Amino acid sequence: MLRSSHILFGLVSSPAARRRLRLAACAALAGLLSTQAQAQDSTLTRLVHKYQYDLVQNGNQFSGPGWEKLQQDIQQSTLVLIGEGHGMAQVPQFTAAVAAVLKPKVYVAEIDKYQARYLSRMADQPGLPTAFMRQHPNGLSFYSWAEEFELARTLRAQRAAIVGIDQVSLTATGTFFGTLADQVKNRRTRAYLLGRAAAYQAQDRAIMKGDTGQYSLFVQRPSALDSLRLLTRRESPVARQMVEDFAASAEIYRLFSVSGVRSHAMRVGLMKRNLLTELQPYQPTGQPLPPMLFKFGAVHAGRGISVLGDYYDVGNMALNLADVHDQKSLHIFIIGKQGTQVGGFDPDDFAKNVAPYSADPQSPFVAATPAGAAWQVFDLRPLRRALLRDKLTVSNAELEATILGYDYVVIIPETTASRNF
Repeated sequence: MLRSSHILFGLVSSPAARRRLRLAACAALAGLLSTQAQAQDSTLTRLVHKYQYDLVQNGNQFSGPGWEKLQQDIQQSTLVLIGEGHGMAQVPQFTAAVAAVLKPKVYVAEIDKYQARYLSRMADQPGLPTAFMRQHPNGLSFYSWAEEFELARTLRAQRAAIVGIDQVSLTATGTFFGTLADQVKNRRTRAYLLGRAAAYQAQDRAIMKGDTGQYSLFVQRPSALDSLRLLTRRESPVARQMVEDFAASAEIYRLFSVSGVRSHAMRVGLMKRNLLTELQPYQPTGQPLPPMLFKFGAVHAGRGISVLGDYYDVGNMALNLADVHDQKSLHIFIIGKQGTQVGGFDPDDFAKNVAPYSADPQSPFVAATPAGAAWQVFDLRPLRRALLRDKLTVSNAELEATILGYDYVVIIPETTASRNF
C-alpha cells in the first residue's frame, strides 16, 4: 500500500497536486482502517452473540442452556479453574454448584497454607467462627466473608481437602504469629511470639479501620527477620519453615513498593512452588491427578502468558499439569456487570465495606448482558480459534488475554457484596 503510494506521488509534478493526493490517500487509508475495524468489531460481536447462552440462578441451583454447556465441560475436566472478581456474593454460590458437578478431591484457594488449615478445622465444626473473627478480623482473608465460608463448609462436607498456596496474608500476621508460638518449645520464645501476635493484630486492625499507616507485614525490617531466625534456630523444622515462609512473604510485600510487576512475579513463583508441594499427598507418583477446583482472582486463573507481565501464572501451570497426565483443564472467568462488591475491611461496621461496582462497559461480554436478566455464559473457544487463525483481531490486550486464557466468561447482571459474619 505504501509502496504504490510512493510511486503514485512520484508521477505527479505539481506540489499542490501532490498534497491533494497525499490527503486523498490518507483519507482512503483511514477509511480502509475504519472499515477493517468495523469488520473486526462486527466479527467479534457476531461471535460473542452466536456463542452466548442464558444461565438461571436459584440460590445455589443453576439451570438453562448456559449451565448445561458448563456442566458438560466440567464433567469432562479434571482441573477446573474459576477466575473471579473478588468480594461478590454470587461467585462462591456459583463455585459451590461447580463443585457439586466436579466433586473435587482438592480445592486450591488464594490463601496461605496456615489459613487453609484454620479454615478446614472451622468448616468441619458446627456453627460459625464468630469468636475467631472477633479476635482475628479478616484472619481467613476472603473466607472471613459469610458466603465464602459457606463454600468452604460445602467443600469439606464433600470431603475435599482445602489447600492454600499463597504468601502469608496481610490481614493474618497476628494469627500467623499465634500459630508460630504454638510450634515452639522455649517458653520465653513462645511468650515473645505471643506478644508480637497481639501487637501485630492491634496494628493491622487499626489499618483495617482506616487509620493511616501500613500493615505489619509491609514494615518488616531485614534485621527483625534475622532476629526471628536466630530466635527459632533450635526449634522444630516446622517452626523454622514458618519463619522462612514469613520472611519470603515480607520480601514480596517490600518489593511491591519498589516494583509491582517484580513483586507479583515473585508471588506467582511462590504460589506455583507451593502448589507442587501441597499436591504431593493427594497424587501418588505415577498416578493421574485427582479432580481439583481452583478459585483465584481472574488474573491468576487463565492459561498462557500473564497480561500483567512476561511470565506465566498459576492457571497456566494447571494447564501444564493436566497436559502431562493427558487430562483436561477448564478455565472459567466470572465477573459482574454492575452492583456492589466488598471494598474495605472494617471489622466492626461492614456497611463501610460495601462499594458500588460497575464493569467496563466496553467489554463485549458486559455489553451483551442485559441488566436484570439471566446470567450470561459466553463460550470463548470459537473466538480463540478465530483469533489464532487470524480471522479475528482484538486491539485490547486484556480482551485478547481473556479470549486466549479462558474457555468461558460468565457475567452476573447484578452483584451484591459478600457479607461479614
